[in-house]
Amino acid sequence: MRMVRAGTLLVCAAASLLGCAGSRLAPDPPAGLSLAGAWKLDRAASDDPQRVLARMRAEALRRMAQRVVATGPPRGGARGAPTRTARPQDPAVDGDPVPVPMGRGVPPDPLERSPMARALLASIGRGDFLTVRQSSGELVLDYGNSQRRFTPGAHSVVSAESGVADQSCGWKGREYVIEVRAQAGPDVTERYALSGDGRHLVERLHIAPEELSAVDLTRVYDPTDQTAPRQTPTND
Repeated sequence: MRMVRAGTLLVCAAASLLGCAGSRLAPDPPAGLSLAGAWKLDRAASDDPQRVLARMRAEALRRMAQRVVATGPPRGGARGAPTRTARPQDPAVDGDPVPVPMGRGVPPDPLERSPMARALLASIGRGDFLTVRQSSGELVLDYGNSQRRFTPGAHSVVSAESGVADQSCGWKGREYVIEVRAQAGPDVTERYALSGDGRHLVERLHIAPEELSAVDLTRVYDPTDQTAPRQTPTND
């Protein structure tokens, strides 16, 4: 339960020196392994985030429709409000047709307040360029207009959209893993590794189920000699 996690979070913050929540992530990579380099997103080889968002939106609409069917029309609302039936051929809609209530004007985006959608948008919003700098005590993900710095094997409490989050990072086999468990909101795991032939950087994003089903997004980067658009960097 979420309340249990909040309590656990405070315990971990006080006991980080004991390795709470992050002990299984190692501070050192396998011998000779380095993710360092300048990389550019290969959109053709990567998952399309818009299709992922479309699936999330379709699921959110189905769940909204199910709640309306279960509870009936809202008090004070007009009886017999028009509905639209989501058909199987609609983009990213699976399963049987579901009646979706249609209010007056343009209906709000069902993902507008979704913590899972915000986590996905934050990831893809960092841009197509990624420079990785790796040393024995630090791994830096540089997107040109922002940087993220991590200490392998460390556990820390970081700020999050809805408060604070428990963050662990480090090496798990040949992957660099960043795990974020928020006090309020979905758990987010990022994994960075080289492809089997060592020529590409592969990022795997997993957003644990919260108000919607779990979300996975894979992004593939190619080596590049291009320079990322750079503004005054921000750190997170």
